[in-house]
Amino acid sequence: MLEKIIKTIAGIISIITSPLIMPTYGMAISLWGTYLVFAPAATRWQVLLLTFAATTMLPVIVIFVLSKAGIIKHPSLNDRNDRPYVYAAAAMAYLGVSFYLGKINSPQWLSMFMLAAAFTAVVTMIVNFRWKISGHATSVGGLTAYTFFLCFRNITLHNNEWLFVAAVLIAGAVMTSRLILERHTLGQVVAGFFNGVFWVSVLELLAK
Repeated sequence: MLEKIIKTIAGIISIITSPLIMPTYGMAISLWGTYLVFAPAATRWQVLLLTFAATTMLPVIVIFVLSKAGIIKHPSLNDRNDRPYVYAAAAMAYLGVSFYLGKINSPQWLSMFMLAAAFTAVVTMIVNFRWKISGHATSVGGLTAYTFFLCFRNITLHNNEWLFVAAVLIAGAVMTSRLILERHTLGQVVAGFFNGVFWVSVLELLAK
């Protein structure tokens, strides 16, 4: 009974921290947890909804269409051979949002966050041809590095260091959930986490 409850909780955590929704969470933190909160509300909502449509809804539509066409075995993408299509779609979506953010003169650290997401998607896609790296761990690793950057470069509003602490705790919960559900090995989870941390860290250090 207890094991079933634990697996149910792990499943819920995995759903609400899907790699497809994490960029939207990162964007929400950027728009409401930093000095960008002083931008017009309409502009912030426009950027957030565009991010959600491009990085969440578009890949979901791709998964649905490919599943119906029989190109991928199951929408859950448990088979690593089904994942490259979705990672490719996600990477293009991230690049599109990054380009859009540049066009509207958003801070470079924000467009770099989306560019980093594109890099992590491409690397994960390539690795998945040979091995099964954790997309969940990759995305939560990227978000953890991003919140660290926001907090300790004083981009967040004052006393928002709790965002980084929360990101670390969420990362631990997500990676533990993937292990409980037996979707990945420890090595695959750790590799995914550092994939996300690496690309976000590198590109944010390059941001002006």
